[in-house]
Amino acid sequence: MSGFRDPRAMMRISHYSMVGWLLAIIGLSILGLTGAGSDEIWHTQIMTATAAVAVIALFWASRQHRLETELFREKDVTDRQNALIHERDGVTRTLTRRVFITRCGAQLKIAPASGGYALLLVDMDYLKQINDAYGHDMGDAALRHLATVAGRIFPDSLIGRVGGDEFALLTECDSPEAATRRAESFLTALDQTAYHAGRPLNLSASIGIAFGPGDTALFDELMQYADLALYQSKRNGRAQATLFENEMLRDQKHIRYIERELRAAILLNELELAYQPIVTAEGRLHGCEALVRWRHPSRGIIPPVDFIPIAEQSLLIDLLGEWVFRRACRDGVEAGSLFIGVNFSASQLKRDDVVTMVESVLAETGMPAKRIVIEITESVAMNANDGVIRRLAALRALGLRISLDDFGTGYSGFSYLRAFPIDSIKIDRSFVIKLGDSEADNVLITALASVANAMGLSIVAEGVETAEQMLLASTAGCKLLQGYYFARPQPWSDIQAMLARGGPVRIRATEAA
Repeated sequence: MSGFRDPRAMMRISHYSMVGWLLAIIGLSILGLTGAGSDEIWHTQIMTATAAVAVIALFWASRQHRLETELFREKDVTDRQNALIHERDGVTRTLTRRVFITRCGAQLKIAPASGGYALLLVDMDYLKQINDAYGHDMGDAALRHLATVAGRIFPDSLIGRVGGDEFALLTECDSPEAATRRAESFLTALDQTAYHAGRPLNLSASIGIAFGPGDTALFDELMQYADLALYQSKRNGRAQATLFENEMLRDQKHIRYIERELRAAILLNELELAYQPIVTAEGRLHGCEALVRWRHPSRGIIPPVDFIPIAEQSLLIDLLGEWVFRRACRDGVEAGSLFIGVNFSASQLKRDDVVTMVESVLAETGMPAKRIVIEITESVAMNANDGVIRRLAALRALGLRISLDDFGTGYSGFSYLRAFPIDSIKIDRSFVIKLGDSEADNVLITALASVANAMGLSIVAEGVETAEQMLLASTAGCKLLQGYYFARPQPWSDIQAMLARGGPVRIRATEAA
């Protein structure tokens, strides 16, 4: 490479070339016009000098022309390389988002040979966890492998990387059913173990599919429909393909309705808290977990499963989480030494002001920090960044305790015991309900409890529903228990009655209204 990147330098070279040619022409013209004169010596000298100038000018012009040609050729190659760089993602070599959208818009104006166009949104499952566990080099290898498989299953298709872990494909298909079959073939191929640097790549993806012109030929609407279908795939458990249906648009309207009503419920104080006791192995009340309930003025009780996921998809989860925390502190401030567990969402912990909010509420209510347990799910831990870990450490420094909920359900649960500033774990009920079914399940719970105890962590067994489960969980090393065997979630007034009564919690309370 010559290094002439400045266009002005190239213009100067071009000008020098023109001057060289001009001098050569002048010199040759002089040679042609000069005839034999009376002064033979003077004539000979002029002829010789002019010829020399002409030869030098010709050489210079020729050299400058070659250099100019080389530079313009180099510039053309560089321009094409730069264009390719801007068109292709640096990791996967698929189209960039901008180029993909542009080409899709142009492609959709062309009638397909048969059927229509299918737009697929492909979201790689758990990319962040792969990056955290094995490094970004492994994550990049996973992205490249997904792109390679996509290119093999969808040849002659537009493929672009439209987000950090999200790809989009536009391909011709005979029917929506055919598009779904190809998507399922892609998932099957992706499920086959690949290797990078000797490590296995066990990948999965969630896919949303929209078909046009049956749905629409407009790219923006196809993207919206594919995104709704992708959301449904994730909601149903990931690692699957979902075809857009009109019902999803009605679901979207329902989501907007719930968001609007929930915002009003928070502002109008229509929400309630129910508390589920956490007891010792001897059955004595140790603490409670605060659980939000929504009593709608016209629809009655709306189950948490119907509004919590929607709140998590919007900023409402922050507003809701703060309301729950403040109410739990107000309720529990006069409850002696009882611990109150409050769930914090990933969104709350990503806020820079979450520590300030907690300090403010504690000061406002007079609740001692040491009696609050912040519960985070393993999925929150899986998606946590350094900022979240710092904020958890800051909350713990205030005196609050941190508990890892649903332990054992995530991608790499034990890694969080070292990486996170936690005081306790809650073993997920999916393990507890299997106690007694086989010796293997009993050994697994014992192993989990043994590791936690060795690290000085408290252990809560969730979902205890029978006397046998209670006995086996406590024998395995779980010193705290929670579940319907002891009590269902109930109003704070019932918890106060338990505290006043004292004694073991053995009688199941009636379910909170």
